[in-house]
Amino acid sequence: MYAIKIFHGYLTADGKRTRDKTIAKTYKTKEAAEKYAFKIGGRVKKLEKQTN
Repeated sequence: MYAIKIFHGYLTADGKRTRDKTIAKTYKTKEAAEKYAFKIGGRVKKLEKQTN
């Protein structure tokens, strides 16, 4: 899974920034995330699987 990083946080589904990875909007492919990140000036970060 990939997420878009912006200003020390992550992009959420409603377009806001959060520091919480669990509510970040995720993408299955890096290419899809990079396409949108390029438009808004963010970068793509690979998220590790969470194990609880």
